[in-house]
Amino acid sequence: MTISPNIFKIDKEHRLLRTLTKTDDIINTIIKDAFSKAGLKLQKRDLELTEFKKGNITYYLYLHSIPEAQSEWASFLPEELTGNTDKFNQTKISLILFINTEHELYAIVGGNAFRIIVNFIDHLFGLTTYDRIISLDGDEATSTKSRGITGQRIGMSEQFRDQYKMINYLQFGKIPKELHVKLNVQTVNDHFSFLLSKPSDRLNVTFGKAIRINKQVDFNTLHRLVEELGVILEMAPQDLLSSYIQIRDLNLIDELQKELNRRIYNNIPVILGTSNSYKDNFEFDFCSPNNIEAFYEAESYQLKEKREDKHEPFATVTDKDIIYDTVVRRAYELHGNDETSILYYLRGVRIHCYLGKKQTTSSGFFYHFNAELSIRDEPVFLIDTKWYKLKDAFVRSLTAQTEILFKSSKLMPGILNKSWDRKLGTKAKLIDEGDYNKLYNGLPGYFVMDTITPDGVELCDIIYMTSTELYLIHVKHSFTARVRELTNQISISARRVSEAVAAKNHSYFQRVYSSILKKGRSVNQLNEKQFADLFFERKLIYVFATASQFENDPLIEDNISLYKSNIARFSLTTCASEVRTNYSIDFLTCQIKRG
Repeated sequence: MTISPNIFKIDKEHRLLRTLTKTDDIINTIIKDAFSKAGLKLQKRDLELTEFKKGNITYYLYLHSIPEAQSEWASFLPEELTGNTDKFNQTKISLILFINTEHELYAIVGGNAFRIIVNFIDHLFGLTTYDRIISLDGDEATSTKSRGITGQRIGMSEQFRDQYKMINYLQFGKIPKELHVKLNVQTVNDHFSFLLSKPSDRLNVTFGKAIRINKQVDFNTLHRLVEELGVILEMAPQDLLSSYIQIRDLNLIDELQKELNRRIYNNIPVILGTSNSYKDNFEFDFCSPNNIEAFYEAESYQLKEKREDKHEPFATVTDKDIIYDTVVRRAYELHGNDETSILYYLRGVRIHCYLGKKQTTSSGFFYHFNAELSIRDEPVFLIDTKWYKLKDAFVRSLTAQTEILFKSSKLMPGILNKSWDRKLGTKAKLIDEGDYNKLYNGLPGYFVMDTITPDGVELCDIIYMTSTELYLIHVKHSFTARVRELTNQISISARRVSEAVAAKNHSYFQRVYSSILKKGRSVNQLNEKQFADLFFERKLIYVFATASQFENDPLIEDNISLYKSNIARFSLTTCASEVRTNYSIDFLTCQIKRG
């Protein structure tokens, strides 16, 4: 007989086990606890174990038979069908094979035995083991289960096409729970060659609470597998699966909140136009923590302030980009330079999003901030109301991924050939994105799409067409936390465009065409049908385009350490992966030269 084993690890640091040194005592404690929780009377025979030693490993077999019980089918079916109901009697056997090595105690279960060990297993065993042998570029994810720490998606189950690299799966905000992985050839040869039929085979393994080898093995092969697990667990973890740490220290959270307050208050002179100081500038992404799409797609935003015991509207805007300025200006009008009163006022402001007359989402003003701050020279992230630190290993990996993306996915030269100039009368501040986009209006092959939002979604900022390709270019100056807003727009746009193309929805693109005409912009002498056909007859390519925030214009790909925003790195690498994987659309990057 052969089995495809699920190997669990017993957590010997469990409060009921940590003082025990003998394996028999550990196993007996586990069994006694299971009987107690089930309300069953424990008999002496219920603690009987069969022991077998092979090399340096000792095996303990525990069998528990449940007395005969009649199948429920016997009472469901009529007597004319059941006849002799004794035929419906059944016996259930629970089996646990405990495996004791020099340092660990493992368990393999059969029947209904998992309930016996569930409270005593290391629920991260499979994932922490995989972290020791993971190859980001070589391993491929076939399916995954994850928990989400941002947005609405609490649980995610995903299946992937062939050759979906693990480097594309790992991203901020996603906690792996179970990974179905095709290991790369080198890892298999190093650790699991005895499981292969031929040397070039790949091996599928599931890592989660347990390790499951998706291959039938006999007992001797299982023994070799357990020996190899001992080798793997002696390897150092790479810290790639556990990439971030949520900050739970209340004193540190209070310190971070005060730093956020200070950034907002010091930013007021910039909003009022009385300061151009770099130290007063505050880079952040402003977005609803509850529903990103509803926030971006809203037609209007009602701003409410707290008056006595209820919230009353003080302004309604149709552009999400002016919400922050509008609220802060209102606070300044009411409270002048009184920092305490301004911050108290801001805590009482709520933002309500509407599509027509229907409210789609709402949240407090302070909950909309996503930013990267620095505390004692260490980067800290505010994402959807929670604070996080990154592990050093993931920062290094993320930096490398971003550098590779800029170097390997470049937009061809000459398409975005206009330099990004400074605003008149300033030394460093760049012109707005809208002013930059307008530089391409009227040029052959270009369509300026800025502020055109069919169905509440901006398709892109600039379209450039060739005879075979259609480039949908999204533009944002400064490779900082501002990038998160742009990549959110790209992801939403990619989904909408791919859905419209798949459904052959010409009317969607015809509405875009009508909006271009209403704005008085060039349509390159195309009629409505010809414009819509561009999306069906050409290869679609999304482009992320940015300009440096530094006056000397250093290349991001060669100076990635200067561009310190990990939010920007997160957002860009994640967005590129989503567009390529979810929508099968190519994704390129471009750094626009500064003037």
